[in-house]
Amino acid sequence: MMESSDHVSREVTSSYEAASWRAEWMCGSASDPRLLRSLNGHDAPVVAVATAVVDGRAVVVSASRDGTVCVWDLVTGERLHTLTAAPPDPMSSLSPELVALAAVVVDGQPLVLTCHIDGTARLWDPATGRSAGELALGLEQLVLDGRLVVLAVGADRTLGVWDQATGSRLGVFPWMVDIGVLDGREVVVTCPPDHQAQVWDLATGREVGERLPAEGPWTFEGRDIAVTEEGGRAGRVWDLDRQVLLAADLRELLADAEYEHAVSALASMDTVSALTVVDGRVVVLDTHYEGPPELVGDLVPVVIPDGPSPTLLLEGRSVALAVGVDHTLRLWDLPTSPMDCTGPDGTRSMRSSPLEAAAGKELIQGGPGDLVDLASRLSARTNGLAVAKPGWEIRVRDASRSLVLGDTPVSLVPGPDGTVTPLHTLDPPTTGRVLTGHTDRVWAIDSAPVGTRTLAVTASRDRTVRVWDLATGEQEGEPLTGHTGQVWAVAATVVDGRCVAVTAGEDHTVRTWDITAARGDGGRLRAGHTGSVLAVATAVFDGVPVVVTAGADHTVHTWDLTTGSQTCGPLSAEVSAMTTAVVGGHLVVVTASPDATLHMVGLATGRTVHRPVPSRHGRVLAMASATLDGLPVALTAGSDRVVGVWDLTTGQPLVAPLTGHSSRITAVATAVLDGRPVAVTGSWDKTVRLWDLATGRQLGEPLTGHTDWVTAVATATLGGVPIAVSKGRDRTIRVWNLSTGQQIRDAQAAASGPGSTLAVSAMADGRLVAAFGDDRTVRFRDLTAGCPAGSDHLLPFPVHSLAAAPGGRFAVGFGDEVGVLSRAS
Repeated sequence: MMESSDHVSREVTSSYEAASWRAEWMCGSASDPRLLRSLNGHDAPVVAVATAVVDGRAVVVSASRDGTVCVWDLVTGERLHTLTAAPPDPMSSLSPELVALAAVVVDGQPLVLTCHIDGTARLWDPATGRSAGELALGLEQLVLDGRLVVLAVGADRTLGVWDQATGSRLGVFPWMVDIGVLDGREVVVTCPPDHQAQVWDLATGREVGERLPAEGPWTFEGRDIAVTEEGGRAGRVWDLDRQVLLAADLRELLADAEYEHAVSALASMDTVSALTVVDGRVVVLDTHYEGPPELVGDLVPVVIPDGPSPTLLLEGRSVALAVGVDHTLRLWDLPTSPMDCTGPDGTRSMRSSPLEAAAGKELIQGGPGDLVDLASRLSARTNGLAVAKPGWEIRVRDASRSLVLGDTPVSLVPGPDGTVTPLHTLDPPTTGRVLTGHTDRVWAIDSAPVGTRTLAVTASRDRTVRVWDLATGEQEGEPLTGHTGQVWAVAATVVDGRCVAVTAGEDHTVRTWDITAARGDGGRLRAGHTGSVLAVATAVFDGVPVVVTAGADHTVHTWDLTTGSQTCGPLSAEVSAMTTAVVGGHLVVVTASPDATLHMVGLATGRTVHRPVPSRHGRVLAMASATLDGLPVALTAGSDRVVGVWDLTTGQPLVAPLTGHSSRITAVATAVLDGRPVAVTGSWDKTVRLWDLATGRQLGEPLTGHTDWVTAVATATLGGVPIAVSKGRDRTIRVWNLSTGQQIRDAQAAASGPGSTLAVSAMADGRLVAAFGDDRTVRFRDLTAGCPAGSDHLLPFPVHSLAAAPGGRFAVGFGDEVGVLSRAS
């Protein structure tokens, strides 16, 4: 029987862990039915997005300035992998910033190609999150021992010698400084971090020459000379101008009688640290200064491309060089027209077109001072941002999109005024109506087929995303809104027959949209606050359960809990904390303003119930309400370390302030213990305290266990026992038995951040679930079983406030928007 009971318990726990939470309704941009979800995980602006199909699963790949690439399940929003897409710089320990990416297909396998601010480009397997290689800079082709080889240098300055016919690596030379020709043979100079310059024969891989410590240069009879130190004796003397040996010993160069005088007369510049000598000639000169050694003498350097340009002209064709993790070099054709980029099945093949030309322009290898335009080479989709020299600043360039509209090759070219013009790729005249609607520059463009139509999706500096029918030039529906910063990247794809747009930008988020869905509510969004929602409470108004919200826009709104419609007009109030109560049979909103003054306003009438009362807290940080012997009371907690108890029928203090905390009080809640109303408070002093509201006295000893500030408290009943739930900056949730003052079960892991939002709601099966905000995520914890209570719910904006609602629901304020979450059945 015990085993059966445990089995049932495990099944119930498992079902809770697997449960998901849904939004019953949302206001603002989150109420747009076209918004599928918001993906949160980057810590910096997202500069590029792409879509791909991995093992039959549609995924989104996003690249951020935080140096990471995230791979997401497009349908569920689950984050599959987080890639640190470039190794950190050995000097700064920082990873180079990402500026662009593309999803491509190589031999039927999807790969992700990332471009970085240092000009490097790398390949990743989105199925495993592991590296699949990198693009290499093409140096040159040459013949070594009768074989045609390609020289390519990687991002870490490792030179590889590759057999062009087989792709196999013939040699590898880390810490390459330069390559050149010496006496008809190709050599490479390397210089590891200890500045030991070495010269290697490319054909044999063997070191040639000798590195000798040196002193100098000195000026002697108009010539620059250096003396190498050998065996503790005066070393050989080298003419640095002609790179030849002058004398085997300094004494041979100077007359014995004049030796001391001549040496003292030499003017040393003290810069030479070593000479590398090959066949009796100086070919490399090391100095004491930072930087690579200098090539001198007969070593003729080969020009290395200045800046990232992973293209090579091979037999008259542009190719890209890629080095796989298996150390195999692959040469990929580069198309000269975007029409070559798509196969008959609509997929792109890296083998035939790994890097697509932007806007139908021919790929041209850039020289010094040119824009590093790899972003546009990655895909015909471009995002309007480019890395530029010098200084590696982000500069603006026009976004573009190349496609075939009917039988006509078309480029969509944006103007600085926010318009987008369809141009024939081969003939400048306009081929369609100008797309007009954006009020600022368009950063990114993409397109996708929807039935017989072609839709374009544009993302703009004006923070909106717009959808266009290219055949008519008309905008499809209202703009997609919700991003709180510029929208820098967009990618469109088709999933399960519907066209989905993926957008990202300055607000660190990635959003997915069904751009073919119709907007509800008569085509209008549900309006609400225009500033952050600072406080949320629930109540019953005219027999209807409602959510009351207070915002930084100095308004208080009332929402029908079930439908999301507003039940009455907004009230004007500047609010730092809020609670609700019933006074004289009417619902009253009690607010504290930033100056700690208390205001009581009737929700139905909007009239002041009592004159404003100064609380003298300094600042009110938390509020709650209760009923004491039939009398409605409000509790205020503040920065002055005390709790005030107020008679709402008179607006005056009911008892003396509750004192005991040694630091500011950040949370307060109420409960009933043994038939008497009590208050539960949490403080920066790391304690939770219990108070008898009738006497104003503290009950028992402080509840201790948190190792950092207590930021939120809530109360509930668990198995008939009154409990308090506290959340701390120590990232734990603790459950307390208020009757015994003991902690129930060990501390449970909370959010990864120290947020101050917490609410506890009873589910239909009697279980208690705690919800708490962690940046843009609401997380859920089953307090009964001590385990997660379903998957996290991602929101477009940070969570500022939470409140429990009837029916096991939670009211949440996120950004300037409001919503109600319930457990999906």
